[in-house]
Amino acid sequence: MASVAVPIAIHLWNKRQPKTVQVGSIRWLQPSESRKLSSLRLTQPWLLLLRCLLLLLLALVLAQPQFKRKVPAVPEKHVYLHPALFQAKTLPLVAATVDSLAQKGWQIHKLQSGFPALPLTQETSIQSFQADSLAADTTNAWAMLRVLNRSLPSHAHAWIFTTDLLRHHRGTYPQLHPTFKWIPVPVPQTNVWLQDAYYTSKGQLRLQFGRSDAQEVTFLERTVAKPAAGQTISLPALPGVRFSAHAEADSLTLQGGARNTIPLAKEPLRVLVRYAKSRQADVKYLRAALQTALEYRGAAFELAVSGEPQPLPAVAPDWVFWLSDEPLAPFLARFSKNRLKTLQDAPASARVQKLESWLQIPSLAAHVPLHQRTQAPESPTTQVLWQDGYGHPMLTQQLDSLQTHFRFYSRFHSTWNALPDNGQFPELLLRLLFPENSAWETLYDTRTLPQELEQPRAFNGSFLENRSKTEEVLDLKPWLLGLLALLLAVERWLAGRGSKPKQATI
Repeated sequence: MASVAVPIAIHLWNKRQPKTVQVGSIRWLQPSESRKLSSLRLTQPWLLLLRCLLLLLLALVLAQPQFKRKVPAVPEKHVYLHPALFQAKTLPLVAATVDSLAQKGWQIHKLQSGFPALPLTQETSIQSFQADSLAADTTNAWAMLRVLNRSLPSHAHAWIFTTDLLRHHRGTYPQLHPTFKWIPVPVPQTNVWLQDAYYTSKGQLRLQFGRSDAQEVTFLERTVAKPAAGQTISLPALPGVRFSAHAEADSLTLQGGARNTIPLAKEPLRVLVRYAKSRQADVKYLRAALQTALEYRGAAFELAVSGEPQPLPAVAPDWVFWLSDEPLAPFLARFSKNRLKTLQDAPASARVQKLESWLQIPSLAAHVPLHQRTQAPESPTTQVLWQDGYGHPMLTQQLDSLQTHFRFYSRFHSTWNALPDNGQFPELLLRLLFPENSAWETLYDTRTLPQELEQPRAFNGSFLENRSKTEEVLDLKPWLLGLLALLLAVERWLAGRGSKPKQATI
């Protein structure tokens, strides 16, 4: 705003040039003392005032002024329903309450990513969104509640309806705003699903079922004769299982309970161990552990041990333990369309690090001593399964199209680590050969939240982004720009009007 002094100073010091008047003679003029007159005088005050006002408005525009006024915060009211509640056996339990809230102006949403709104009206009931057959939902209610804590303003009211199933509430219990109300809906049920199935070494079919109720999960195994195509297997106290024969792999479908379908491998599990002459001691430990693990499971298998330079098998194996320095890629290229799993140990060309550490294996409570290892390259695409005592990778897993590759940065020898002498070595190999299918934890588990569980505690803090809107802000910049343009047009008009020469009258 100090720039207003500039046009004032220019205006005051901008004097008019004197005019020369020609006369015929100066003989009759009286001599007088020559004086130089100087005065500061305003000649166009309105134009000066207008230009000063333009500078003041420009300063205000650059300052970006705003007008604020207090406005009452209107509370938001929302209802959130877990997607699993839209099934025919659970939605009627909450329909009356939800419809009543919707008629009072509450907005109804699904408790899932994005929180989609449901267009309920006075004539529409929440039961119109009921689905008789829904895919098993894995939405974590605790995670969604944390999102609501951050996204909704503190003055918002929310009712959150979820099931009382433990699988829908994973992780730590969140704290809620005082205006949030969590309502777990009881869903009493017992679920049975088909967990696993395989042919035994005796040609029979072994089935593994999972059963869950409100308190626990149990697994049952039953062995039956190999069924015919299209046959339904009947077992006491269990749903029937329909057997279907296919070209590559058979399948089993549960007729009751979860009604899930799982594949059934027709061929026995083929395991190949390829070793170099320098690894003859290693292969003894590995072969004994593999034999023990496979016999314990009872599944049909074929274990082949091939040393260099014996020819490799022509049939694609399911598992390859490559204890050799010869390249593995040419062998895998022959079976590029097969789902192979490979495991390679430390190659002879790698630099060996001698140390006194241990193997950290999640399924083992006790640490396994580690004496030698090789360096593991850093790769963001690999999953670390085992580590050493310093947190460095020891067993990694990497997916490559249809194939899965494991790398063990040590060897199966007592001079490298104490794993071959560990009684749980066969069990570790069994878990690699037959990884547990844990999908039941989020799909079929019907355990409920314990009754003594403390409900989510009220959140007494505040988030800046969640504060209620109590002020209305009006941006004055557009209005000032409009006024500035108007005054600039008036200033140009006044300046042009004052610059026109006056016509003399006689």
